[in-house]
Amino acid sequence: MIGGLSSIVGDPSLDGWATFLVYLVAAWLCAANARKSATLAATGVRQVAQAQSRRRFWIVLAVLLLLLGLTRQLDLQALAAQMTRSALHQDGVYEERSGLQIGLIAVIGIFGTIGLLIALFSFRRAEASVLIALVGAALLALFTVIRTISLHDVDQLLHHDVGIPHVHVNNLIEIGTLAVIAGASFAFARRLHDEGQSARLRALAIKERRRLLGEKRRGKQS
Repeated sequence: MIGGLSSIVGDPSLDGWATFLVYLVAAWLCAANARKSATLAATGVRQVAQAQSRRRFWIVLAVLLLLLGLTRQLDLQALAAQMTRSALHQDGVYEERSGLQIGLIAVIGIFGTIGLLIALFSFRRAEASVLIALVGAALLALFTVIRTISLHDVDQLLHHDVGIPHVHVNNLIEIGTLAVIAGASFAFARRLHDEGQSARLRALAIKERRRLLGEKRRGKQS
C-alpha cells in the first residue's frame, strides 16, 4: 500500500506532505472567506454586489490553490515536463529546448503581467488583503509554470541549498507565497469579523433606542 502510494505521490517525504498541508490550509482559509462574504451579503452588512464579487474571488483562489497543491503532490508537473520533452524529441528540436524554454517563460511572464495588471485594475477599490492575495496567487502560479518548464539553470537555482536542512530556494518561494496568501486571507477574515461585530452593535443600539422611545410613548399616554 505504501509502495503504491509512493508511486502516485510526487513528493512522499515529510517536507512534501507538509507543503501540501500548507496548500490545503490556504485553500480552506480562502473558502471560509467566500462563505463569510456570502453571509454578510445575506444579512445586509455588505452591499450584495461587493460581497458576491469577493465571494467569487475567494472561491476561484481556493480552487486554484487546491489544484496547484494536487498538481504538485501528484507530480503532474513532472509529467507535463516529460510530455513536453517527448514532443520536442519527436519534432527534432530537443537540442534547441533552452531557447524555446526561455522564449516560453518570457511569453508567459509578459501575458501573466498583463493579466495581473488587468486583475489589479478590476479590483482597484478592493481591500488591501484582496490585492495582496491576488499578487501572491499570480506569483505562485508563475512559479509553478516556470518549474514545470524545467529550464536546467533555473532548476539548479531552485534546488540550491539555503543552509537550512531540507530547505531549498524553491521551498522558500513556494511556502513564502503561500504564507502571503494565507496571511491576506486571515486579514480579510478579521475585517469581515469586525464588520459583523459593528453591524451587530449597531443593530443592538437601534433596538435599544426603539425600546426607549416605546417606553417614553407609553409614559406619555399614561
